[in-house]
Amino acid sequence: MMDKKSDNEIPILLKERVDLKTLTTSVFANTIEGLKNGKFKEVSMDPNTEILFFTHFGVVSGSLYNPPEENDEFDPTYFFHEAILKTRDSLLSSYIEDGAKRLVNDESFLLLKDVTVKPYANHSNSYKLAYFVLYSDAILGVSFGRQQVE
Repeated sequence: MMDKKSDNEIPILLKERVDLKTLTTSVFANTIEGLKNGKFKEVSMDPNTEILFFTHFGVVSGSLYNPPEENDEFDPTYFFHEAILKTRDSLLSSYIEDGAKRLVNDESFLLLKDVTVKPYANHSNSYKLAYFVLYSDAILGVSFGRQQVE
């Protein structure tokens, strides 16, 4: 998912797979964001439209977190995320060298920003998060619109 890494840094177990759920959800979310931001002149969308991820635990809304460009200012959140993934990939490479043949729980993830998590058990007890990693195995469906306030 992180397109700034060179191919030789990503372990082969991660390079040789594509998570269809993450790919579909990313395309869906990027299209909605493009419509909201006026990228497509023929179609418009309310800028307050949210992308809604229906999960096992509740409804997650937010925007896709896109990595900063090379010449953008320093983003500490992204730097921290990159450091964690680099450490994970290094450990994974050592496991592969030691003979590991298969990953478990190897679903992909989406990086989200400006996130609200509304648990099904108690919608009024929502969580506001600046940054969230949503693993694809938790996604049951995706939609867009405005959440209804009861």
